[in-house]
Amino acid sequence: MPTILGANSASSSYEISNSLRFNDGDSPELYKTLGSPTNNKIYTFSMWLKRSVLTTTTFIGHYDGSASNPFVTVQFKSSGTFRIEAYDNDTTSVMALVTNQVFRDVSSWYHVVLAFDTTQGTASNRVKVYVNGNQVTSFGTESYPDQNKVLAFNKENTEAYYGVYKYGNSGSGGNFYDGYIAELHFIDGQALTPTSFGETDNNGVWVPIEYTGTYGNNGLFLEFQQTGTSANSSGIGADTSGNDNHFALTNLAATDITTDTPTNNFATMNPLE
Repeated sequence: MPTILGANSASSSYEISNSLRFNDGDSPELYKTLGSPTNNKIYTFSMWLKRSVLTTTTFIGHYDGSASNPFVTVQFKSSGTFRIEAYDNDTTSVMALVTNQVFRDVSSWYHVVLAFDTTQGTASNRVKVYVNGNQVTSFGTESYPDQNKVLAFNKENTEAYYGVYKYGNSGSGGNFYDGYIAELHFIDGQALTPTSFGETDNNGVWVPIEYTGTYGNNGLFLEFQQTGTSANSSGIGADTSGNDNHFALTNLAATDITTDTPTNNFATMNPLE
């Protein structure tokens, strides 16, 4: 695996200027309702993550329609592993991937790409997980969705949340994410590889590059350049893809926009000390 991006090690000319800090003690969340997708079976997530809390399970993303409808989760478990799981209802899991690899470095940024194409005939090609440019192939838990399965990740009228687990599209949230998110892309209608978003530099470090492709109907690009609290182009959750798929927010403020990014990595106190 290429070296995890460390302190100011990027040699690429592409710069990421901002990230959004999630402090779990504030109960922060971003959320929006999904519209009609370009393709509800094919899509890609790309995001840069820097963890702060390691001892509890924290949710990066959670997509939920209602208490009886399909939902999906993306999270770091308290063990340090990374988990994606999808359900048809309260209890019926239709896919689950939990890595054997653990992610416990709070000083560095991880680039995570999740590529979905449930039209594929081979089950393991329907969901692919990449970290820092490399595909993850070792899972402690490994099951894939049925062919042509529609998951809640890109299902119309599903509520998309970042930074929180909120069951049933209502009620109070829990398992809040604690850390940073930068340069979050969602590509509706394409299952892409990490090379659309990053590259290995001359030092063997995986670094970001500018994404130049299209986004599709539900696609979005969150750069966290603005500081407003409304779901519009001036808000913290502003979508700059051109689709205006802006996110609303709860318990996030201008002070949570930071310049700690994958291309300007700040020093971090060691939580073990």
